[in-house]
Parts: sequence; structure tokens; C-alpha cells
Amino acid sequence: MRMNLAIDEEIAQSIINDVMEQRLAPGTRLSEKRLCDTFSTSRMYARRALLTLANRHVVELTANKGARIRKPTLQQAKHLFAARRAIEPVIITALIGQRTQAHIIALEAHLQVEQQAYLDNQRHDLIRLSGEFHLLLASMQSNALLADFMQTLITESSLITGMYGQQSFANCPPHEHRDLVAAIVAKDEATALTLMAQHLHHIEADLALNAK
Repeated sequence: MRMNLAIDEEIAQSIINDVMEQRLAPGTRLSEKRLCDTFSTSRMYARRALLTLANRHVVELTANKGARIRKPTLQQAKHLFAARRAIEPVIITALIGQRTQAHIIALEAHLQVEQQAYLDNQRHDLIRLSGEFHLLLASMQSNALLADFMQTLITESSLITGMYGQQSFANCPPHEHRDLVAAIVAKDEATALTLMAQHLHHIEADLALNAK
């Protein structure tokens, strides 16, 4: 059954999900024909999807070579984490100032799904859920532009982890998310900001970003 999305957006979202679950490695070729066969659609929609993904910095389009999943450079990886270190504390501060019971319920529900994926050793699901936790925090703002930018950052983080990750499992330990949510629930901004800074440091430290 198709989602309530335009066909090209459905294709793009499916590829983004595969990137976030690290089922599609950086450098993977995406052929229009295969997309057409997989999604039972026309080349027009496949091309639109690839253009959407290029605009979201998920794929690279090269003349006469087609589309490939992006391969971020070391410098791009470092710039991305610098951006996350600047933006995610702002998200935390804003959320603590306006968090509601509905926000708490949504965060705790997400933690339960993460925990189950961890217990079931569902690696791909847990990787995606780890990224979606950060997107959930961003979505709780009234700033849609910020939420859209975080989608780009988190998707690119998955590409970077796929290229430079040194761990065989997810890069966001579930207990760090639980501790962060506890601080948000308690409206303890200082602790929440410290935990987020430590969390981002742990994610970046698990990557081989000092290679020549």
C-alpha cells in the first residue's frame, strides 16, 4: 500500500529511510530502471525522486554517470558535527521552555521503541530510531525551518557513520537518550545541555575523522 505521498516523494523517503538504517552505503549507485522496477513507476517519477534527494544532499548526480549515494568528505563530516553542536543545544533550550505533557508522552514512547529494538538486537532499526530521536526533539519546536535542517543533518550523519564509523552497532547509546529525556522532563536545562554536549561528543568520537 502506498503512503499518502506523491510517488516521487515516496521513493525519496524510502531511500532516506534506507540511508538512515545504513542499508544503503555511501557510493551506492541508484539506477532509474531499478527504482522504476522497485516502485512500479515511470522514469519521470524516478528522476523527480533523485532530484529531490540531490537537493537534500543525499545523492550526487553526475552527467553520464547517474546517481550515487553521497560520500561525505572528512572535512564535511567535521563541519556537520560543528553544526550539530551549535544547533542541538538551542533545540534543547527551546524545548525545555515550552515542553508539554504531550511532548513527554511522545519522547517516552520513542524511548520504549528504542529499548525494544535494542533488546531484539535490531541493528538497522536502532540506527534509524537513534537519528529519529534527534528529529523528534527538533519537531517539537515551532520552527519548521529548523526541523527541516535537522532532517538534512541527521540523514548526513547516517552517511558519515556509514563511512567513518568504528563501531558495529548504533552510534547513540539508548541510555544517553533516556538520561536526556529525564533532564527535559525535570526542566533541568543545565543538565540537559551537558548531556547533549556529551552525547554529541560520544557520537563523533566513535568516528575515524582523523584519518589522512
